[in-house]
Amino acid sequence: MTGAHFRDIVVPYDGSEMSELAAPYAAEFAKRWVGHLTLVRAMPEPAMVTDIPRSILESVIVQARKELAAAAARAGGEVVVKTMLREGLPVDVILREVRGRDMIAMTTHGRSGLSRMVLGSVTEKVIRVSPVPVLVIRPRRGTLKSAATAAGRMFRDVVVPLDGSDLAREAVAPLAAGLAEDTRLHLLTVVRSGATSKESEAAADWLAARAATLESRGLVALTRVVHHDSPAEGIGAYAEHNDCGLVVMSTHGAGGLREWMLGSVTDQMIRRGPVPVLVVPPHGARKSAKK
Repeated sequence: MTGAHFRDIVVPYDGSEMSELAAPYAAEFAKRWVGHLTLVRAMPEPAMVTDIPRSILESVIVQARKELAAAAARAGGEVVVKTMLREGLPVDVILREVRGRDMIAMTTHGRSGLSRMVLGSVTEKVIRVSPVPVLVIRPRRGTLKSAATAAGRMFRDVVVPLDGSDLAREAVAPLAAGLAEDTRLHLLTVVRSGATSKESEAAADWLAARAATLESRGLVALTRVVHHDSPAEGIGAYAEHNDCGLVVMSTHGAGGLREWMLGSVTDQMIRRGPVPVLVVPPHGARKSAKK
């Protein structure tokens, strides 16, 4: 199956090896949806750096263009990679350039090399307000080659945590449009450790109905009820134990609030999860991004 999603992907790049590790994962999406990548780098506006001589600023911009071109060359091969250098703050540049596109792919930290993770960082701010899905990669020490190897396994087994809400079920819709029989979707719900057998059976029946809908579209869907008092830990442990390569989640949960981010299941998965997380905003936000 093919679909219109994930064909035009923005990859924020700040000149660091950490930020560049998002490119192989973005490329896997582009290959499946016959798309392309745009590496976007933000540079300070002249008004923001008045204490720096123009000659030095110009040399910095020239160097940034060279680094951007080199990163694009490394990311290219099976997909087309474009580059874009824009003036402004990183968050502003990313959100401006993503309008009309399909996805953002970025790491949880970049140039500083510090594991600030999501809280207070560019990544967290982008996820909060992005109108398009954001693929978040928590980089571990490694190379582009090792990242490409991990990215190549990303679509073999995909975890889709469901909490019973329409918004959570909606998260898988964009992804399903480009999947085929080579991907197994693991539909997962987490119930408390002390849940009764009746509660567990009800959860299993509900998941089975969701799986049947996907299977009618030619997809492979497995179901699993996980007993754990921490939804994020339960999801993470399942993904790691079953060698899954991707987790797909919504920015909204059962309450329908965007509070699913900070201090929530989605945020915890981004901070500590073992695999990349595709964070999908509500359908209304995705529609507005295309305008």
